[in-house]
Amino acid sequence: MWQLLNTVFNIIGVLLLLRFLWDKWKLYQSLDDPSSYWTYQRHKYVITVGGFLLGALLIVEVLLPTEALLTIERSWTSINTVIGIAVSAGISILWAVYLRRLDLFDPERWRNVFLVFLAGSITVWLVFPISDFINEQGFELNGGVLNDLMYCIISIGMVEEFVKFLPLLVMARSKNIVREPYDFLLYASVAALGFAFVENALFIIQSNFYSINGRALMATVAHMTFSSVIGYGLMIAQYKRSQSSWLYFVGAFLLSSAMHGFYDFWLINPMAKRLDGLTLLFFLLTTHFWFTMKNKTINASRFFDPYRKLINDKLRYFLIFWLTALLMTSVVIVGLFHGRNTANAYLQGQLLAFGFLIYYLSFSFSRFKIAPRMLNAGQKAFDAVIPTEPVPDQKTWGAE
Repeated sequence: MWQLLNTVFNIIGVLLLLRFLWDKWKLYQSLDDPSSYWTYQRHKYVITVGGFLLGALLIVEVLLPTEALLTIERSWTSINTVIGIAVSAGISILWAVYLRRLDLFDPERWRNVFLVFLAGSITVWLVFPISDFINEQGFELNGGVLNDLMYCIISIGMVEEFVKFLPLLVMARSKNIVREPYDFLLYASVAALGFAFVENALFIIQSNFYSINGRALMATVAHMTFSSVIGYGLMIAQYKRSQSSWLYFVGAFLLSSAMHGFYDFWLINPMAKRLDGLTLLFFLLTTHFWFTMKNKTINASRFFDPYRKLINDKLRYFLIFWLTALLMTSVVIVGLFHGRNTANAYLQGQLLAFGFLIYYLSFSFSRFKIAPRMLNAGQKAFDAVIPTEPVPDQKTWGAE
């Protein structure tokens, strides 16, 4: 099913590319001065993606021999371990910078961001004793659909979301640091990045570098999304300040755990693997949910300033630039460890598997609408959980 979905998305991608080229041609024909068409700003996306693709192909074909230059070694001091950790760190830095750029009105200090990231990297090790304790009680994967689904939700989802929540809980107690709604999502996501940093390094090394893009584009984003649900619930609980406000946090934790478990279930259970494409569909849906939470909390800031703008085109270009750079870097790394022919085959497979996803994430994560709206603690329950998106009533509110 995953292959079928990839095929469908790639067909859509080709159609979008053709439409893009057609629009470019129509624009060229409409200009009175055709020479003004040939500017970097007009074609920066094509130049960037094309440049990285060409650069990777040249490196692989010209500089890399048929045989691998480096060998895989299973030790903590080996070069592949160092490269794996460096790549994992690069993935976390990329997304941390993106998150920090969204902190428009009251930007957090990088020192605080780093401390939460470090805490998230440390708390990941709590997963092992907790999971071992659960397994000792006889609750393990056994291939059964219901058993494995509950295992994924409880032993994977709940455990991982709990340890990722701990750094946010500590930080949220400081009113001088967490001062606006978006801060809850920012620190929840950064704690998830710390968790994902360790997990990504382990998976990337174990996969001999074949899983770099899957970890960067899906696993890491999923971790941030699930943790943000808990951050959003904690934010609502603190802003409502009622006797039942803690229910929002509990509900958010349960929802986050269920989302996490559901995401993993289709990749783990033998029967569910036949429909593993549901993980991809579910991932795409949750990214929209995450974007909505980000947009709502940014607009709810008490520091709202109509003269500060979030430029979507800059965000979009940032994501396309660095995600494409990461994909091409992974091709070179695979070539160093597996040879030129493997690198070429890997590049083709990665473009088919993740080319559309780079486009999708870059454009869906850069369409923010900025307008003033204070979070009202007296809203109805559903409106409090998913606040109504404000509609800009003046052109100055626009962020396009």
